[in-house]
Amino acid sequence: MKKILIFLFLSFFLQSCANESGARMGLFTAKAPVAVTIKGDIFVGWTVGDITGTGTIDIQSAIDPENTCVGEWRYTSSWSLVGKGTVSCKDGSQGQFNFKGLTNLKGYGYGNSNRGPVTFTYGMTAKEAAKYLQKPFPELDKIIEENKKRDEEEKEKSV
Repeated sequence: MKKILIFLFLSFFLQSCANESGARMGLFTAKAPVAVTIKGDIFVGWTVGDITGTGTIDIQSAIDPENTCVGEWRYTSSWSLVGKGTVSCKDGSQGQFNFKGLTNLKGYGYGNSNRGPVTFTYGMTAKEAAKYLQKPFPELDKIIEENKKRDEEEKEKSV
């Protein structure tokens, strides 16, 4: 009985490790929403990282939904929460970036791509992200909320 209570407590505690943007931390992984600007385009999606200090990025253009991108990242210093990564898109775009974590669930980054400069945030609300992104877009709030809602609906369907 004691083991069951400990398990239930840990499950409840870990599920509550989330922030206002929808970023959440599990026992072995963390998942956070991502907002990216690349030369007049907005991409939104998710990043998932694990306890090894590596992770993946999966984003979609809000302007051209057919253009999706995937990437990988890794911490170069888990102590100072800095790292680097790469991303490749269906339209042939490729980019490299560096990032700085503000917390374990929130941070920002900058980089370059063959389309132009890249700026991004993860684990932030649109209001928080605006000061780090190349251009604060008014559509960002709506896009992030739609992305969170879609993720919640998918989660409910899988239960």
